[in-house]
Amino acid sequence: MKLTLLKVGYCCHPEAIAVRGGSWKPVQFPAVVGVLQHPTQGVILFDTGYAPHFTDATQPFPERLYRWVTPMHLSEQQHLHHQLAQRNIALGDVRYIFISHFHADHIAGLKDFSNARFFCSRQALIDMQKRSRIGNLLHGHLPALLPNNFVQRAQFIEDSPNVSLSKTLTPFATGKDLFQDGSLLAIALPGHASGHYGLLIHQPNSSCFLIGDACWSINTLQGGNTPHPISKLILDNSSEYYATQQNLTQLHSGNQNIQIIPSHCTHSYEAFIRHAD
Repeated sequence: MKLTLLKVGYCCHPEAIAVRGGSWKPVQFPAVVGVLQHPTQGVILFDTGYAPHFTDATQPFPERLYRWVTPMHLSEQQHLHHQLAQRNIALGDVRYIFISHFHADHIAGLKDFSNARFFCSRQALIDMQKRSRIGNLLHGHLPALLPNNFVQRAQFIEDSPNVSLSKTLTPFATGKDLFQDGSLLAIALPGHASGHYGLLIHQPNSSCFLIGDACWSINTLQGGNTPHPISKLILDNSSEYYATQQNLTQLHSGNQNIQIIPSHCTHSYEAFIRHAD
């Protein structure tokens, strides 16, 4: 199974928000998308990154506040459809999109994939549906980014069978087997957002763990530098978030054969590209 990582736009924040002790100067946080070419299930995406739909969804007020706080930077060359076309993948070829969570920088391109089904958390969708317009904005959600027939095309992660994980994945004990073949396992990584999941990809010689926003920088797992306390303002549950980071730190230190990739970490993205080359 081939995995490719793409940068599909970015936003800028002070580094110190993501890594305690970092610079307060704005740095780029890329929106990393995973492109999986599964031997039996075809093309699968992990998130979609940014897309022009973000501009449309943040045109009205109060949603416009979203683009003021986290402006989208997306060149034509970074558009997901452009990068997929360079790899001979048409939009209609994408059969599944795994949604780590519903923040706008992870789902802005969903409307471009009319043939895809969506792996997502039922609880995350319910929480978004029951919130008010302002409530969703405060949680980083833009419901306008969802296709009109999203619910009909959704396959809820919670409905996939539970599997026990190998001891090499300690402290994580259980996952959800998406295709019941062990190739792709969804693992709950709570705290950052409601229904937040990572995706464990088993490959012949190694495994790759796409962890979404369970941490923003791999340095957090290597040195124990937790994000600045101000980051609690954007977390769904800060105690669960820090517990998830501790679990990921333990996994990272105990199993170097698993490549852990946060969705906004430039260092992890570049390390993956070097290894792939």
